[in-house]
Formats: sequence, structure tokens, C-alpha cells
Amino acid sequence: MDLRQLTHFVAVAEERQFTRAAARVHVVQSTLSASIGSLERELGTPLLIRSSRRVELTAAGRALLPAARRALAAAEDARAAVAAVHGLLRGHLAIGVAQALGSIDLAALLLRYHQRHPGVGLTLKRGTIDGMVRATVAGELDLAFVNHPFDPRRVDELSLCAESLVLAVSCDDPLAGRQVVALADLGCREFVAMRKKYAIRTRIDASCAAVGLNRHICCEADALSDLVDLVGSGMAIAFLPPSILKGAERVVAVNTDPAIPWELVVVTPAERPPSPAAAEFLGMVRECV
Repeated sequence: MDLRQLTHFVAVAEERQFTRAAARVHVVQSTLSASIGSLERELGTPLLIRSSRRVELTAAGRALLPAARRALAAAEDARAAVAAVHGLLRGHLAIGVAQALGSIDLAALLLRYHQRHPGVGLTLKRGTIDGMVRATVAGELDLAFVNHPFDPRRVDELSLCAESLVLAVSCDDPLAGRQVVALADLGCREFVAMRKKYAIRTRIDASCAAVGLNRHICCEADALSDLVDLVGSGMAIAFLPPSILKGAERVVAVNTDPAIPWELVVVTPAERPPSPAAAEFLGMVRECV
């Protein structure tokens, strides 16, 4: 078993199609198929179920995938560590990004990082909080900016900023002139909200349940920006991070009683040290806190 075979296997496992996987690793399809076949013979078991349309993983393939990713990440870390001895940071940095980053200016941070270390490739990925935490543990991400709640097992976390969610209303809403509104007084209003798979929805649902507020949600979404637009249109109201409302037109932020806490953290795998590229980025993140 060699790194080339593992690279080919991971490409096919993630693309679920030989043509796309071959293009991804820059080999012809016959070479890719032969490499996977050689790996299967060496391991003594099929790793893939091939069909005319799609490739699926066998039980053995599913078991191998996370280990293969870890092996490839470790090899890249080794190359980067040797390069760092000579003052050259190289490799790749995969970052998970939540939809609201509070006071963290990620674009400016990445610009400074890229200017310092142009030899490091960067990838930004978005997803659910739980999904990004799992990807960080599995080695698919080097680190992730996420919000509580999430399963803290197997990750280390650095708190970056804490804020309270606000009630977002349109500028001509009767609540727009209020400084504070009680959560328990909002039972007659319609809300727009993120779908239940998102951490922010879990946090808000728990806070509302604690005061007996049963929200009437008329529309669910996958993006905070969509909620901002819906609030601005006058369709309904929403609980949102104040940072997401910066520059929003026709939307007013009102504080709530009790406040709904919202904390941004960066998570890294607890079971392995960060790569040199990730360690350098984390050092820059700490400078922003």
C-alpha cells in the first residue's frame, strides 16, 4: 500500500465516479482503475461497488476511508514540517466556516496569511456546525469556526467572541422603536428561522422553550442572509447574530429579555497536533482575540 494508491482511493470515494476522480488526480481512468484494483488485491477485499452511473463504498471501503485521509494528511504534515525547518511554510489548509463570525474579519485574516505564506493552499468549506466538527475530527478539515452547541468530545476549542442574538424586525415594525423586548411577549408574532439541523436553531429553540414561547415559524431557510432579506421585506421577525445585520437595509435590531447567548469558537482535533500550516493560522487567530 502506498500514498499514491490511497490518494486514488480517496478521490474515487469522494467523487463517487471514476471519470471525475481521474481528472481530479490527473491520471487516465484506466490507470486509476488499475491502482484501485491493486489496492483491493493487497488488502484482500473489494473496496468499491462499481456501477455504470455511480460508485459506492463497501463496508471495507467505508472503514478504510477515514484512515486513508489521516495517512494522507500525516504525509502532507511531514512534508510541511521539513519545509518549515528551512523557513518555507507549504501544504494545504482546509477551514470550516460558520455563517456568522462576529468580530472576526476572516477575509482580512486570510489575506494576511496568504501574503505571509503564499505556498499554502487554502480551502473554505461551509456546512452544519455538527458536520464541520465531525469533519475536523475526521481530518477533512484542519480547523473550523463554529458556534455552540456542538459535541465537544475529540476537539479542542478556543473561544473567540461572545455576543447575544438580537430580534431582527423590519424598520416599520411596531417593535422597531423598542430597546428591549421580552421573549414571552412574542407569542402572537410570525418568525422566519433556520432549519432544525442548524446549531443556531437549537440554541434559539432552547431559549424560547425556557420562557414558554412557542414560535409560529412561517418560513425556514438554510442561510442567515435569506432570513435578513425576509425580515427586511416585512414578512416576519427573526432571532439573528447582530454581526449578520451590519449594512442590512430596512432591518432593526432589538435586544431580548432574557438574552440568547451566542459564542464563536475555533475547533481543532484533540487527538493530533495541528499541521505547521494550521498552527501558524491559529497563531494569527489568537492575535485577533
